[in-house]
Amino acid sequence: MENKSTEIVEVTCYGRTKTYTRNQAIQKFLEAMMCCEGAERERYTRIFCALSAGFTKVTDEEEW
Repeated sequence: MENKSTEIVEVTCYGRTKTYTRNQAIQKFLEAMMCCEGAERERYTRIFCALSAGFTKVTDEEEW
């Protein structure tokens, strides 16, 4: 069984899709979220929350 922190996740942000380990993605989007404000912060917060909730494919779009 794969460790949850090393699980591969797929993140779509600004129309580009990249893969990360869950830990890498959480760290990247937490930092981005803390360094931004307004709509950009909302975008990164959406991704961070979805990753923290255990989703493996996440997007910055509001539809989920």
